[in-house]
Amino acid sequence: MKRILPLLLLCTSALFAQKAPFASQSDLVADVSDTLMGGIYHHRLGFESFAYERSAWVQMLGNYRERDSSSQRGHYENWFGGVVGGINYGLCQDSYLNFYLGGTWGNVDMYHSNFDTESIFFGMSYEKVCDRAFFGFALAGGYLAEERHYQGVREEPRGLFVTPEVTYANQLCYRYLSPIFSATLRYAGFFPSDYEHGEIQGILYVQKRSIQLVSLRGEVATAPFACGRCLRLFHYLQSYLGVSGRFQFDGNHVSGQLLGNRESFSQGVDRSIVYGMVGLRALKRCACTDLQASIEGNYDSDSSWRVYGEFSLNYAF
Repeated sequence: MKRILPLLLLCTSALFAQKAPFASQSDLVADVSDTLMGGIYHHRLGFESFAYERSAWVQMLGNYRERDSSSQRGHYENWFGGVVGGINYGLCQDSYLNFYLGGTWGNVDMYHSNFDTESIFFGMSYEKVCDRAFFGFALAGGYLAEERHYQGVREEPRGLFVTPEVTYANQLCYRYLSPIFSATLRYAGFFPSDYEHGEIQGILYVQKRSIQLVSLRGEVATAPFACGRCLRLFHYLQSYLGVSGRFQFDGNHVSGQLLGNRESFSQGVDRSIVYGMVGLRALKRCACTDLQASIEGNYDSDSSWRVYGEFSLNYAF
């Protein structure tokens, strides 16, 4: 018994040193939520789409994140791409209701292993434009999963994914400037079922772990401006910059069973992350068709940089 206990502690310490697979899941939840919600509004101030009763749209989206080795979460890369489609209804002159569904597919690469990721989701959004003010509410939910095959262990954290948000924006008139200020409050939750996490030292049966995040985003954007003849691809551009904070209030603590014993530990990383961003939006109108695109880059306080964007086609009928 005296020999078994030190061996168990050694195995436990070595297993728990590999925390990146657990820490990367909160990044994945945040990235899917940000990328999906970042382009879900088609009537935001300055980039109002067609004021027709209804329209159909399809959107392609992509995301890439890399954490430096200086991060406490460890070095890893996360990328995915996806497609979303929906129907937009005009409730009245300045109110719109939107229904959509879609999915993403990607990969998380760390150390000498990687996870395949996938999600399937559906949702709705409501947009209200009132003179120089904008209000938006969006809700999406569905299925999110990771999958890894590691020395006979099939690791599959998968479960329900949900993310609601509210956005308010206001355009000011100050002399020759018309900046647009906006604020977004968003929640993102991932609720996987129990699963096995495999390492060389043993198998950890992960139990009762949900990941829940709250983020607050502030942004200031320029009024859309004409591109001129030098750029014929889009009619209008809009640049913006901002800052956002993210707080993880659940999921930082991991519990499970290892070699028949119940164990618990922390990811060992900050629950709060602050990052700054800069981005560009573009719009082109052709007859009954809108083309919209956006790209954003950001860097956070946990040694991570990220770029993501969308490209959508909106057809009014």
